[in-house]
Amino acid sequence: MRCAQFRTALSARLDGEPTGLLGARLDRHVARCAGCRGWLERAEQLRGRVRASAAEGPSEQWSARLLSGLGARGAGGGQAPDGPEAEER
Repeated sequence: MRCAQFRTALSARLDGEPTGLLGARLDRHVARCAGCRGWLERAEQLRGRVRASAAEGPSEQWSARLLSGLGARGAGGGQAPDGPEAEER
């Protein structure tokens, strides 16, 4: 079995999904393979950062850029259309 397959299983484990492997086999590989061990450490760190960001919510700057981008595409900046031109839409 290749490291890519173990990493797929590790990713599934992190997401709480079935890994398709016995947990002991996965743990033995991680204990022996420095590359997969490092991959797992980075994946766990990333998961922690994503969870922390999700708990905090988006920053004001990110929200402003999103709303600005939506307005630039003709989304109307989130405002309801009114006037005669609204009937043509």
